[in-house]
Amino acid sequence: MTRSCKAIRVAAYTGLALPLVAILCVPLYARTTPRLAGLPFFYWFQFAWIFLSVALMAGSHLLLRRADRRVHAPGTHPGGHPHPGEPA
Repeated sequence: MTRSCKAIRVAAYTGLALPLVAILCVPLYARTTPRLAGLPFFYWFQFAWIFLSVALMAGSHLLLRRADRRVHAPGTHPGGHPHPGEPA
């Protein structure tokens, strides 16, 4: 695996871990101010992470697909044979 593939994977896994770490750090958001549209910070912070998590997961998925394409490029299967389903 090349160095750039490893860097892409690290970025993708970091994007997957970030929402988990943010939600598990309860002292970070265990307060009521600032309020947003009347909602205490505790609630809107967690609700915002729903959308942020979706965006980070989608980005991580795309990054991992790019890294996988680089590793499994046509003709890189061990033994010189193409992957199943690829034209010979």
